[in-house]
Amino acid sequence: MPQPADQPRHSRVDDSDAKQAKESRPIREQGLLTRLRHRRITPRLVLVYATSLVLLWLASPWLVTFLVGSALVIAGLMLRIWTFGHLQKNKTLTTTGPYAHTRNPAYVGSALIMTGMFTAAGDPFSALGIGIWVAGLIGLVVFFAGYMPRKYRREYGNLLQRFPDQVERHAAHVPNFFPRLTPWRSGDTHRFSWQCWRQNHEWVWPVVCVSALILMWL
Repeated sequence: MPQPADQPRHSRVDDSDAKQAKESRPIREQGLLTRLRHRRITPRLVLVYATSLVLLWLASPWLVTFLVGSALVIAGLMLRIWTFGHLQKNKTLTTTGPYAHTRNPAYVGSALIMTGMFTAAGDPFSALGIGIWVAGLIGLVVFFAGYMPRKYRREYGNLLQRFPDQVERHAAHVPNFFPRLTPWRSGDTHRFSWQCWRQNHEWVWPVVCVSALILMWL
């Protein structure tokens, strides 16, 4: 008959095994705080944060364009919510939901949010407001011409290694960026899941973007 003292020892072993299993998972599959701790601070990331702070500081919103910009931001957030409610990273090639219209719906959503933020922050009546719009246009050019192609090549190469046949079939029917109007039917029956959305830690985007719009107007 085992001694009572043995139970805590087994419990400690189980806890240790669970901890090792958790730590052995890829960073992208762990919690948000763990992912943030392991995220490298690159010059590009510093530039993005600095630009965001300057935009909030210099914002000169006009009601009409602020509402237009806010609508674009909300549309981008809704698209990203829809996207990450379907996306199962590195487990399967997602072809349902927004992925039936475009292969990069998250980037389409990000472009909408970026456009909306700059639209909301500027105005047509001052040099500062117009300058904000010009800076936003430059930012979009950099996004499409610099960031997107490099990011896409890396991710597309990773997907080709994991799901070669599925990726080529998906690419033959669905455009890379600008969405097709009618969804492509791949035969996959996967549906939107709030649990999937939470596991992708996408809740940060709505909190940050809505807070930014409120601060911008105030």
